[in-house]
Amino acid sequence: MTAPGYHPAAMAPPQRPPMSFPRAMQRTPFPKLVLVEFRKLSGTLSDRILLIVGPLVLIGANVLLFLSLDSASDMASARDQITPTFYLLRIGHVIIHAALIKLIAGEWQHRAAQPTLLAQPSRARYFLAQATVVFLLWLFCATLQTVLTLTLSPVAAGNSGVVYLLSYRVGWAIGVCFLGSLLTMLVALTVAMLVPNAAGALAIYFATVPAMLTISGLAPKVFAWFDPSTPAAALATLSDIDGPAPSIVSLLIWLGLLGFAGYRVSRRDLA
Repeated sequence: MTAPGYHPAAMAPPQRPPMSFPRAMQRTPFPKLVLVEFRKLSGTLSDRILLIVGPLVLIGANVLLFLSLDSASDMASARDQITPTFYLLRIGHVIIHAALIKLIAGEWQHRAAQPTLLAQPSRARYFLAQATVVFLLWLFCATLQTVLTLTLSPVAAGNSGVVYLLSYRVGWAIGVCFLGSLLTMLVALTVAMLVPNAAGALAIYFATVPAMLTISGLAPKVFAWFDPSTPAAALATLSDIDGPAPSIVSLLIWLGLLGFAGYRVSRRDLA
C-alpha cells in the first residue's frame, strides 16, 4: 500500500531531453582534410620560402642547362635531347621535395597529427588526404618540368644547329618527365615516412641525392639495380643495361621500402 499523497511520478527526477551536438557528430568533409594538409604544407615561413624558391630553382636550373648546350654533339639525337631533362629530374626538384619532407616528417616530430586525428580519428582518411597533397605536388612538378623541357629543348637544338627531334616524340618526352618526377619524389616520400624528424629526414635526403648520383657515375651497371630512377632511364633509353630486369628490381625495392615506411607510420604512436 502506498502512503496517502505519494505520487511516484512526482517524486522521480525530471527527465532531461537528450543533448545533441550536430556539428560535433558531423564527419569532417574530405576536401577540408586536404585543405588542412595544404595549410600544413605552407604553415611556417620556411615552408613558404621553400614553396616559392623550389619552382624558381627548377626553372633556373633548366634555363642554365639547356642554354649552355650549343654543340651539335650535345643534341644530335633524341636520346641526347632528353638527357638534360633526365638529370634535371634528379637534381632540380630537391627544394620542392624538401617542403614535402617537412610536411610528412614534421607531423610526427611536432605532433601536428594529433589535432587532425582528434578531429577525425580515421587514420585511413588522414593518410589519404596527405596522399592527395603528394599527388597534386607531383602533378605540379611533372607538369612544370614538361613545360620547361618542351619550351627550352627546341631553343637548345636551334643553338646547336640540329633538328629538334622531340617534336616527333612529344608523348615520350612527357612520359619521361612524369615518370622521372614520380620516382624522385618516391625517394623523398620514403625518407620522410621512415624518419619522424624533419631535420634528420632533410639531412638524410640531401646526403642521399648526391650519393646516388656519384655511385651511378662510378658503377652504373651495378647501381642500376638499386637506382630508383632506373625505370625513367630505361624509358629515356639512357640505361646502361639492356632489358627490363633492372627497372623491375629497382621498382620492387623502392616500392617495398615505401610499403614498409607506410606500415611504420600506421603503427606509430602519437603520444
